[in-house]
Amino acid sequence: MKKSTLIIVAFITLLSSCSQNKKSTQSIKQKADTYQVKIDSLLDAYDKNDEFMGSIILSQNGETVYENTVGFSDVKTNKKASTDTKYRIGSVTKSFTATLIFKAIEENKLDLNKTIGYYFTNVKNANKITIAQLLQHRSGIHSFTKDKWFFDNRTKYISSTEMLSKISKYESDFEPNSKGEYSNSNYFLLALILEKTYNTSYENLLQEKICKPLNLNNTYSGKGININDNESYSYKYDKKWNEFPETDLSSAKGTGSIVSTPKNLNSFFEGLLTGKVLSTESLTLMKTIKDRYGMGLFRYTTNDRQGFGHRGRIDEFRATSIYFSKDKLSFTLISNGSKIDINEIYTEILKLFLGDAPVAISENELKKFVGVYISQNDPNDKSVFIQENNTLINFIKNEFKAPLIYKGENRFVLEQMYAESISFTFSADGKQMVFEQGGNTWNYIKMNNLNKNS
Repeated sequence: MKKSTLIIVAFITLLSSCSQNKKSTQSIKQKADTYQVKIDSLLDAYDKNDEFMGSIILSQNGETVYENTVGFSDVKTNKKASTDTKYRIGSVTKSFTATLIFKAIEENKLDLNKTIGYYFTNVKNANKITIAQLLQHRSGIHSFTKDKWFFDNRTKYISSTEMLSKISKYESDFEPNSKGEYSNSNYFLLALILEKTYNTSYENLLQEKICKPLNLNNTYSGKGININDNESYSYKYDKKWNEFPETDLSSAKGTGSIVSTPKNLNSFFEGLLTGKVLSTESLTLMKTIKDRYGMGLFRYTTNDRQGFGHRGRIDEFRATSIYFSKDKLSFTLISNGSKIDINEIYTEILKLFLGDAPVAISENELKKFVGVYISQNDPNDKSVFIQENNTLINFIKNEFKAPLIYKGENRFVLEQMYAESISFTFSADGKQMVFEQGGNTWNYIKMNNLNKNS
């Protein structure tokens, strides 16, 4: 895919981003210009408009610097959610499962490159698929969540035996290791491998190897939602908040079965990504991205910062948890009901917290970066930049305008909600430009400069 196409897709999503002015309250006294008040204002506006329910926490250097909760854990009884409310975290579970797999590898109980035929004789291509390929979504095994059967039966108890039987009957979506494609079946199988390897339950392994060492006292494999144990229901909005029928977590083992709190998730990802759980070698493998997927982790870039974590969704629960190592910053947002895209909310909150001051650049200085730049690898790949006052604009397909943020030293950034940020770094004379995204770089030369050299 050309870089310009990536920008178009991302820019269209930016058009819908939240930009309203918000105002709110909090119990402690704070100055009006602090990030706490600004984030409170944002959440209060969402709360008043019945747009969001859930909890947010930010931790830096292991200390909580902001936390807040809005909405109800049980609308029927008007039970307010609190910072200790426990939510289903959906696919954030996969980071826990991957961590358990790497713990087993470090204990010499599993081999990353071992094929899964030993464990699952009936799964298609089992003798070709490795544990590494399950972790990185490169197995080709069809995801059970794409099967109508699953959604027809998701509220019922489904045994692991029946789940394995269903997965074993799927034809492969693609040849193992030929590409990456997200599949919940991969992590269900990884959970079964862990249980067979240790001859104990996934829940026991979760507690023994992760929760107890990191003091995650509110993290566990869920069962039916228990509101009396401070768990939360999830809700869909249609004129009012309506309770959403809960998935029986028997079918989500290892892939979406965990219940936790935002504070526990911050502790987990900070512990994991600062080397308190796994070796440096294991962490490096988990963070290695191939076709957008790591091994139990995703890479996220927001506000020109790179972090690792995971997102999750189950029923109407949404979870996002990311650790930004450069800032030693942990962020978790969990929602049990939202009319707004969660990505918009977490992006806005991080902007308010980080509060990066804009770097000034004069209109005259911007002029040298205006023009058409041609890729040195593909003459048909062009990046066009125009100027509007003291803002440089990436003009895409003569139709979409993407304003760029100046970061200093001739570098401009396009922040994206659903993809990694894009960086444009120009030479001092504006005759060359380096396009960078996700660790990949492409070199461009200004068109009038090319003409002079031709």
